[in-house]
This record gives sequence, C-alpha cells and structure tokens, in this order.
Amino acid sequence: MEETNQWKSLKAGDINALEALYQQHVDTLYHYGMLLCHESEKVKDCIHDLFVYVWHFRDRLNIPDSSKAYLMVSLRRRLFDKGTKMNSSTVDLDSVGDPGILADSHEEKWIRLEDESARHRQLEKALKNLSDRQREIIFMKYYQQLDYDEIGRIMEINYQSARNLVTRALTVLRKEMTVIIIFLILTL
Repeated sequence: MEETNQWKSLKAGDINALEALYQQHVDTLYHYGMLLCHESEKVKDCIHDLFVYVWHFRDRLNIPDSSKAYLMVSLRRRLFDKGTKMNSSTVDLDSVGDPGILADSHEEKWIRLEDESARHRQLEKALKNLSDRQREIIFMKYYQQLDYDEIGRIMEINYQSARNLVTRALTVLRKEMTVIIIFLILTL
C-alpha cells in the first residue's frame, strides 16, 4: 500500500516520493547491477539514468505491483542496452549482508569465524560452477527474496521456467557442496 502511495505521489510530481523510492531501492539495485556487469561506474550511471527516466516520464508510467521488481527489470534492460555482458565472477557474499555472529568467548568466536570463512569459500567455489543465469536467479531468489513471478518479469521468463532454473541451480550447488565437503574430509 505504501509503495502504491509513493507512486501516486510521484506521478503527481512529488520529488520527495522519487527520493523515497531511490533511498528504498538504491542498495538493492547497485548489488544487482554489480552482479550483472561488475563495472561500478556503469551501474551507478544506469541507476541514475533510471531514476531520471522515472521522473521525466512519471505521468506515463503505470503503478507497478512491485517497485523492486520494476526497478530491477528496468536496470537490467539499461545495462544490457549499454552492451553489458554477464559476469563470470560470483556474487560478493560479504556485500549482501552479514547476519552477525554471537559468541560467548573469544575461542568460540574465533572457531565460528573460521567455520564461517570455510563455508563462505566453499559456497564461492560452488557458485563459480553455476551458469550466469543460474547465479543471477539465485541472487534474486535468496539474496533479494523475490518471488517467482517477480523473477520471471525481471528475467523475461515465465513462472515455471523461473522455478525450473532455481531448481537446476540448487541441484548444481548441492552437488558441488557435497563434492567439496567429501574432498575436505578426505584431506583431513
């Protein structure tokens, strides 16, 4: 409801509504853009261009069901229109957010940090074995917590294709993580 009101205010010419949308979504858009092209300045420029476009054509825009999905689709198109190719690198998991570590002692904290670091390296290695589209969809589903309809709109695929792509990506991740764990056990 709040998003709908923001868009209505924006369409009526309220610059504060545009600023609120920007503040609400800029971090997500930046992380998503970096996943797609890994060129910080290009991502920033495309985000800026996107919000300028929204302001200039606000009276012609329809109010989207999901601001996040609409803005991600728009950013994706802008980046690809500028010749961006998908990264072959993985998502920087540290930039997505750290849930925090609670520990009772320094030793427990150190052990947890070591375990977390090992899992992080394992996941990074496993993510490298995903295709570009699989990495992109994992980012949207699990880091941005988008539903399959929103993912489908962003990636221009249908609901079932989005589900299938997530399932295939998770299958690859499970397989890779299992291989890594077995390798670690055998080398100890």
